Amino acid sequence: MKSITQYLKKLWPVGLVVVLLQGFSSCRKELNYTPEVFVSAQSVYKDEAGAIAGVTGIYQQLQTLKKSDYQLIGVIGTDEARCCYQAQGYGAYYAGIVGMDVYDITFNSQNADVTGFWTVCYQGIANANAALLYIPQIKNFAEPAVQTRLEGEARFMRAVYYFYLVQLYGDVPMPLENTSFANGLPRVPQAQVYNQIETDLKFAAANCWPKSKLTGNDIGRASVEAAKALLGKVYLTLHDYTDAKTTFEDLINNYNISLLPNYANLFDGQHENNAESLFEIQYSTDNTNDTQGLQNLYGSYAGPPIQGETWNVHTPGYGGTVVCTTAFYADSVFARPYTWEYQYDARYNASINGYRYDPNSGSSDYWWWDPGQPTVKKYDISSSDIDAYHSGKNLYYLRSADVFLMYAETLNELGQTQDALAPLNKIRERAFGNSSLDFTITDQATLRSEIMDERSRELGAEGWRWFDLKRTGLLVSLVQQRDNPYVERGGGSDPHPKQNISAINNLYPIPLTELQNNQALGLKAQNPGY
Repeated sequence: MKSITQYLKKLWPVGLVVVLLQGFSSCRKELNYTPEVFVSAQSVYKDEAGAIAGVTGIYQQLQTLKKSDYQLIGVIGTDEARCCYQAQGYGAYYAGIVGMDVYDITFNSQNADVTGFWTVCYQGIANANAALLYIPQIKNFAEPAVQTRLEGEARFMRAVYYFYLVQLYGDVPMPLENTSFANGLPRVPQAQVYNQIETDLKFAAANCWPKSKLTGNDIGRASVEAAKALLGKVYLTLHDYTDAKTTFEDLINNYNISLLPNYANLFDGQHENNAESLFEIQYSTDNTNDTQGLQNLYGSYAGPPIQGETWNVHTPGYGGTVVCTTAFYADSVFARPYTWEYQYDARYNASINGYRYDPNSGSSDYWWWDPGQPTVKKYDISSSDIDAYHSGKNLYYLRSADVFLMYAETLNELGQTQDALAPLNKIRERAFGNSSLDFTITDQATLRSEIMDERSRELGAEGWRWFDLKRTGLLVSLVQQRDNPYVERGGGSDPHPKQNISAINNLYPIPLTELQNNQALGLKAQNPGY
């Protein structure tokens, strides 16, 4: 595998290779990432149509990060989801995935997902850099606002990739231009990376179009709302609560963001690109390259048998049972002491699946036998999908509920605990259908803990938990605290490996291939403890 420096050295001097897409053609999911041909950046960015297609290609790397096991980064290794005990026996590749969950010896610089996630992010950055080099040189845009919008989209996507990299790996190389680096690229301090992310997102917020203006084939592109939401999340990550408050209030008060009335509708595949969605990754069954396979990882679908198989208790529907919920996420967080709120919380049944359905008998009394926990329901495929490996359901990156919760967290950290209750209870009222279970907490520390739990109830398994726990300094302590033996509901003890997390795991290891091939780094540039 090439290092990012080799990747840049090979491609940039002759014009970065990008993917030419049908970004302006008719398709079921509006913004279409389907590759058509591979051409040089100069050939793509010669007119408006080429620029639109080229920028559309930058989204494809995020699609890749969310469509398969890369999506588990941010989900496993937390208090929300664990690798199922069966996954330990799925072979060497899945051993590496389990390693990211339990923080064992396979969670190292040669781990395939650790390395692959790094590489895909830099591919997206390289494509964004090419767009930002060539788009300003195009003279024949019919509408100048389209030209600046495309630059805004490229900057937004570059910020997305760098935001992932800096949170996971710390100091990272930061190429920002289309040039060759014969001697490699050094790691740049995190503060400098965050400054660049902030700069890119401010540009995106000023030049992307609002959601209301993105119609037809432009649905799914980065919007003003998405840029502001991500900028606020960056400020929150940096504990810059003053700027976070200003950003969230601008977004909430001036852009009419809202929630879908029914939480379950968010994940039924019938309400995509909805009012609550600020930015989501587009998938489609029109082409199997545009599908996502999370159903196979989360393994909770109670549907017909895989083609060619006969249903029986050993093949209860689709799913590879790679990931299951934790006791905390499936039970504790939805049932605060003495209240058993999960009975009334609409998010519980939309998020957690404890049973499998036998299509022959109509019975739902079949447990998927993983001694531990039920599975995540949010990625169940629908009747319009191909199979467990090929779903056309979109995946959320940012939605309004996240913004309201981040705003509540921001206000509480600023000491405005009473004011923080309004956005927090907006989320709870959607979940419970009324205000009878609104929080009335006035203690800052207590509300801080409840907000983190509310984020799990609302955003569970959507990819933010690892980053939330790291941001709040709780990653090690809460994973250790909640990695306790769980007695399976049908009896028996929990065979899941213990999570051996420690302070070093607040960062991922730098891929070995990068250290070996990037002359500006070397093995001594590795993160501590790896």
